Amino acid sequence: MGLDGIISPVLGNLSSLRVLDLSSNYLTGIIPPQLGQLPNLWILLLHQNHLQGTIPPALSACRSLYFLALSYNQLHGSIPPELSFIRSLKYLYLGGNNLTGTIPPSLKNLSALVVLDLANNELDGHISPELGMLSHLQTIYLFGNSLSGAIPSTFHSVRAINLSQMGLDGTNSPVLGSLSSLRSLDLSFNNLTGTIPPHLGQLPNLQILDLAGNQLQGIIPPALSACRSLYLLSLTFNQLHGSIPPELTLLTSLKYLYMGGNSLTGTIPPSFKNLSALVRLDLALNNLSGNIPPELGILTDLEYLSLWGNQLSGNIPNSLGNCSSLKELYLNTNQLGGTVPMELGRLKLLTKIYLHTNQLVSDSSNTLALAFLNAPTNCSHLQEIDVKINYFTGILAPTIGQLSSNLNYFALSANMISGSIPQQIVNLTNLTYLGLENNLLSGNIPSGINRFRELEELHLGGNKLEGSIPSEISHMQHLGLLNLSHNQLSGKIPDSLCSSQQLRRLLLQHNKLSGEIPVSLEGCQKLELLDLSYNKLGGKIPGEVIASLKNLQFYLNISWNSLEGPLPQEMSKIVMALAIDISGKKLTGVIPISLGDCTALEHLNLSHNTFEGPIPHSLSKLKNLQEMDLSFNNLSGQIPEGGLFQNRTVVTFFMGNPGLCGPKHYSLPPCPNLTQGKHSLLKKVVLSVVGTIGFVLCCFIIVILWRHKLSRQLVRSSSFIFQGNYPKFSYQDLFIATSGFDESNLLGVGNFGSVYKGMLRDGKIIAMKNLNLQNEEALKSFKRECKMLGRFRHRNLIRIMSAFFYPDLKGLVLEFACNGSLEKHLHPERDGEGFCKLGLSECLSIAVDVAHGMEYLHHDCPLQIVHCDLKPSNVLLDANMTALVTDFGISRLTSTNSTDSLSTTTFALKGSIGYIAPEYGLGGNVSIYGDVYSYGILILEMVTRRRPSDDMFVGDMSLHKWVRSAFPNRLAEIVDRELLSDVNENMEDNKCLLSFIHVGLLCSSESSRERPSMSDVAKALVSLKTCLMGAAAASNLTSTISELLEKCNPTETLASDSSTF
Repeated sequence: MGLDGIISPVLGNLSSLRVLDLSSNYLTGIIPPQLGQLPNLWILLLHQNHLQGTIPPALSACRSLYFLALSYNQLHGSIPPELSFIRSLKYLYLGGNNLTGTIPPSLKNLSALVVLDLANNELDGHISPELGMLSHLQTIYLFGNSLSGAIPSTFHSVRAINLSQMGLDGTNSPVLGSLSSLRSLDLSFNNLTGTIPPHLGQLPNLQILDLAGNQLQGIIPPALSACRSLYLLSLTFNQLHGSIPPELTLLTSLKYLYMGGNSLTGTIPPSFKNLSALVRLDLALNNLSGNIPPELGILTDLEYLSLWGNQLSGNIPNSLGNCSSLKELYLNTNQLGGTVPMELGRLKLLTKIYLHTNQLVSDSSNTLALAFLNAPTNCSHLQEIDVKINYFTGILAPTIGQLSSNLNYFALSANMISGSIPQQIVNLTNLTYLGLENNLLSGNIPSGINRFRELEELHLGGNKLEGSIPSEISHMQHLGLLNLSHNQLSGKIPDSLCSSQQLRRLLLQHNKLSGEIPVSLEGCQKLELLDLSYNKLGGKIPGEVIASLKNLQFYLNISWNSLEGPLPQEMSKIVMALAIDISGKKLTGVIPISLGDCTALEHLNLSHNTFEGPIPHSLSKLKNLQEMDLSFNNLSGQIPEGGLFQNRTVVTFFMGNPGLCGPKHYSLPPCPNLTQGKHSLLKKVVLSVVGTIGFVLCCFIIVILWRHKLSRQLVRSSSFIFQGNYPKFSYQDLFIATSGFDESNLLGVGNFGSVYKGMLRDGKIIAMKNLNLQNEEALKSFKRECKMLGRFRHRNLIRIMSAFFYPDLKGLVLEFACNGSLEKHLHPERDGEGFCKLGLSECLSIAVDVAHGMEYLHHDCPLQIVHCDLKPSNVLLDANMTALVTDFGISRLTSTNSTDSLSTTTFALKGSIGYIAPEYGLGGNVSIYGDVYSYGILILEMVTRRRPSDDMFVGDMSLHKWVRSAFPNRLAEIVDRELLSDVNENMEDNKCLLSFIHVGLLCSSESSRERPSMSDVAKALVSLKTCLMGAAAASNLTSTISELLEKCNPTETLASDSSTF
């Protein structure tokens, strides 16, 4: 309904009220205790709001209540034992809050209770054995807490138990086998060890068994075959070994079978044919061998078959063509041979087929390379075909142009396909990726190639293509990568090639291209990589083109052409390039000093030219330079000192330059100025001694003055800003706590100052942030703004304990977050010690916490705050991995301007590259939607583990655009591999990841008008977290991600296909 504000206590006067439903709104404040004055109330629904405070014990007076839902608010405190007085209560939903403490033993008195949902809180202690006395209890959700202990043996009536993601360790309880009414058991993503207990086979009514994401070992017990009602069995991502028990095929009700990501061996049982109801079968990433059983063709309801990443051999069975419901087929990365059965062409619903990295061949009796695709009208829904890295021969038939109009990904690279590229291929107008490289293709590039209007990557390199580069390529407006290398192309590089504003990688090396490098290439201002080497290009290197390559971040290679003349001074513009190769042939003049400005350079090759003069000393300042080749030129003079020139193994880098001189280890003649007389040596010694004595005296004076100043500081009175009950810290307190601001206590240095770890005299750990206040105006505003920040309180904001103000020390005292920053967990040091692996559930929980914190700053705190620098290093994690937003308002503290609202200020931008909203770069005012953009980038960074400042994001390419380009069909290319391994293969988990990414994309929309508010984001992610934790619990909640999409952009559609990975 969109209601906001507080719940009026006046509602307590409606004594006849039986149903009160205020769910899925924006209500804030507390739950009024006056609601306990409603003696006739049956149903109270307050879930999906922003209610805070504790659960009022007064609700226990509602003795007629049988349905109470307070889920997914911001309630804290313990569960009131008084709730046990409501003996009529059947349905109790308290999940998705911040409740702490233990489960009250008194809940055993709720004898009518049917559903108990306490999931996603901060409860600890043991699972109360008293809960076993609830004889009518059917559903219990405790997932997402920190509970321990065993499941009560008296849960005889319980039908559904979800204890996933609780950090449970140890082995499975043998009690589980006695819960004869159990229908759903979810213990996924814990730390369970040991083996799968065979006594689970004693549960005849069990329908769902999810043990994925644990550390279970041993074999899959054949006893599970006794669970004849089972329709979902998930054992993915454990450490199971042994063979697949044939007895599992007795589970004729099974629809979803997930056993990928283990170490299973042996063959796939042919008896799988008995699983006639099977819809999804995942056996990927094991060590299975042998043939694919032809009997799988009997499974006519099968929609998803994933056998990739095994050691399967033999042929692909023809019978798979009988799986008439099949939509996705993943057989890649095996040892399959033979031909691809023609029968696969009968799969009318097939959308994705991945056969790459096998040993498949073409039919020797057929001249066509991919015969099974030559009846393409049958596979009218195909979206992705990947058959690269096989042994296909023959030609591509003209009928390839009649493949599905939905086809967007077509990879045939690294085969032995010959003949010409059929003209009809340009009919595949929705392709975004076409890979034909490393084959034996000949002839010309087809005309009309501009019909690929959606194409982003075109790979034709490594063939025998002839003719010229068609100018139509310039009309492919989305083209980001063009690879025509290692062919026999001739003629000039088209002047219009850079009409495509998106071109980032241009690979034309190893052809027969002639003429000059066209000046029009300066239009390719987003180029990250340019390789024109090994052609017949002549003329001078155009300075205009070099100057335009300011976004080049990989390499520039124009070597071994017929170029002449000097190197342009504009070489200094290529400041981000990792490698430059201009070796070979006729370049003259001196090496420009400006090359020393290419600070990112790791490889430099200027060999085999006729450069003369000295080697510029500026090259010795290139700290990242790892390899340099200046051999076979006419260089002269002394070898510079420092940098790479200190490496004694670089002798060959200078050979072929007879005028060079230098140290003996370079095998060069000594330079005249290396032999000095005794008088010169004595003069140097005297000067050095005098200089040393002077330096020591200066240091002694400085130390005396510093100690005098310090002693004055240590005795002066405290200077503090916060009033009331806030702790007050003297300069001496801070000095002692940080061991004199010792470097060993330095936690980090950021945009706004340095942060130290300190220990107070009572043993309490703090963080001390010393701010950079650069001028008088900033000093004046500091005290005023600190007083305001001290009033802010929220569970997901770092607590500001106090503030201090001294002449040379000004800043804040903060609570210490022992698990460090999110930045260090996303991008740990090489050893990774002390940091947690963040799976999807952890990322989502952190995202929800940050969303709640930002929602408070934007909408609920006393004065609206714009953070201006939200990023992973400003998200801290406490002992429970709860996310705490820090540095809120800091940009305000260090600014020289001050206005009454922090939501519309226009002070100098304080933010971090990659997280700053695009409108700020255009002079736009600071707003809360700038923070939403930063938040979206933070989500995308969590999913991809790529910083927005990563070297791959240059020019117009950004983290948002990179993810957007792969969404939703190729997410496996961008999602972090460890995170992918954390995602269960069922559709719901994949939907959650897709939806999570989509929220990140919406928040980081280029236009601020298309971004949602943090309130909408928080609400959507809470629903998403519910779906991830348990679909059954989620079914009771009505808010979905689709609501967020409608608020942001009604034309957006959320991909629901879970087969992206």
